[in-house]
Amino acid sequence: MARGTLASAWTRRGTIGTGIAGIAAMVVSACGAGGDAAAKPATTPAPAAPTKAPAASEPTKAAVAPPASAVKGFANPNLLVSVEWLMQHQADAGLVVVDARPSADYEKGHLAGAVNLPVVETFDPAQPKNLPDTTAKLEALFGSKGIGNESKVVVYDNGKETPAARLFWTLEFAGHGNVAVLDGGLKAWQGANGKVDTAPVTAKPAAFASKLDPAKLPTKQQCTLAIGDPTKVVLDARSPAEFRGEDVRAKFGGHIPGAVNVDWVENFGGGTLLKEPDALKALYAAKGITPDKEVIALCQTGQRSSVSYLTLRLLGYPKVGNYAGSWIEWGNDEATQKAQGA
Repeated sequence: MARGTLASAWTRRGTIGTGIAGIAAMVVSACGAGGDAAAKPATTPAPAAPTKAPAASEPTKAAVAPPASAVKGFANPNLLVSVEWLMQHQADAGLVVVDARPSADYEKGHLAGAVNLPVVETFDPAQPKNLPDTTAKLEALFGSKGIGNESKVVVYDNGKETPAARLFWTLEFAGHGNVAVLDGGLKAWQGANGKVDTAPVTAKPAAFASKLDPAKLPTKQQCTLAIGDPTKVVLDARSPAEFRGEDVRAKFGGHIPGAVNVDWVENFGGGTLLKEPDALKALYAAKGITPDKEVIALCQTGQRSSVSYLTLRLLGYPKVGNYAGSWIEWGNDEATQKAQGA
């Protein structure tokens, strides 16, 4: 299950760094960074005025332990945590563990202390394309789950699925800067004999103020402008059959002209863990998807492509977005350009 001993897992990818809003780089997927200064000792014999302790619902950024050593491999290792790391830090102040699976799955068993935020609750019901909900609704939703701007968030699903990555992306889009995904998900956790509970967890409400990042949510128009632009690449995370136009799930099949197909499942190894950094770097480099380009990921509804988004963020790609409208929008529009075959 695990990649090695606790020490090796820590040094290779399980560490959480001091991150945006809570401890450094929106499951729950939206960001900020910094740390609180330590209190200074009094410089005179007179008693110092008492300082106000932070409220329990507003943990300081220093609450979650910083990494004990440098991490090699991923450019942004703070976006992924190992089972071993979470077992050591699960009770840290300021840490919010979020189960992104449907409520029925959560009720059957979840990480002890994890709150349930089914990723479908982040969708805008007024939109048919699984676009994220309005700013006000996302703020209220995240806050109701105990996710504040100062929280460190670790989100998970069963492993080798899309809910955790999609929630990770939504939180980053909403401006939370300290979100990570549990590598391997619940299956990896149970494989390491991690504790699973069935009791529901009610979070203490927190305040979350969003700061939307439009670059993380490219539009149909931006995809159109990317066609033929050597500085941009459309990454299609659907199956090869969908990409070629043989498996049609909209009015029209095929793909955006010039798009590159890397099936989302190729990001994973034989189990539920993501592949090693070097293997992922080679996978994308071989397809011409390099860090110097702006990458627009898509699939059918922006779910599978969120895994591609997470992977490229881990690899340090500076310009990557998730086209949430995806093929359900593009393929149902008679005016958009479409290509068939490989």
